[in-house]
Amino acid sequence: MGNTENGSAARRKPRNLTLVLLGALAAFVFVACSPADAGGPNGPDPDVVKPSAAAVMALDDDFSFAFMPGEVIDDIEWDIEIEYDTRDVQAVFDHYDDVLKSIGFNQVDIEVDEDDEIEAEYRNTTTGVWVELEVERDDGRVDVDMDIEDPRRYPSGDLIDPFSLTEFLGLDLPVFPGADIRDVEWDFNFDHPETDAQLVFNFYDELLQDLGWTQTHIDNDDDDEWEADYRQNGVHIELEVEEDDGGAEVEIELNKLRFYQGQN
Repeated sequence: MGNTENGSAARRKPRNLTLVLLGALAAFVFVACSPADAGGPNGPDPDVVKPSAAAVMALDDDFSFAFMPGEVIDDIEWDIEIEYDTRDVQAVFDHYDDVLKSIGFNQVDIEVDEDDEIEAEYRNTTTGVWVELEVERDDGRVDVDMDIEDPRRYPSGDLIDPFSLTEFLGLDLPVFPGADIRDVEWDFNFDHPETDAQLVFNFYDELLQDLGWTQTHIDNDDDDEWEADYRQNGVHIELEVEEDDGGAEVEIELNKLRFYQGQN
């Protein structure tokens, strides 16, 4: 009997071990697949909740982003995306179309997809600045995507006006007044082709912190790339500076959805 019991116990051990391992794996999968905003026992973590558009736009009064003085700057691009609580694509398009034309842009192309989407391109013949405007209805709201590109080369950053959430390259592009803003994101890119990337990162890192943005994360382990995250009143900004042929490429992103999904 002793040998039989020992033999049975020996045969049961692999099965019990398998059950333990499966249980551990199931627990791991459950934790890994839980929503990023599940939080602890007190409910969702407020740090991963995307702030309201009103909270983002409230930063505009104090947001005056200046370029690095004394250094060459080129390849300036700005992409702003705004979601409005309206279904009227034409009214929103007309607003931006009127503003662009009033500040010296000529409409050079337009495509209309019934009443769901309008795309147009504009050019300022004096400055060479291009604008691509796309207005479309999505899920019952109107999305605006405006890309602005400046082909000019500036010998010094202090020759360029500081920009804000709604003003760029001296172009005041006010929001559509006929509806509430539901969301806003933007992405800003430019190059310092003749400046050391570390110096460029240090300058803009200090500038953001001087503007009231708290640095929450920094990744400077690479010799040719620097990334940092910042937060102010629940709104997130990411700064990325990458070395390129002895110069630096700069990207600044504000309020992107991924910042609030535990991916950043």
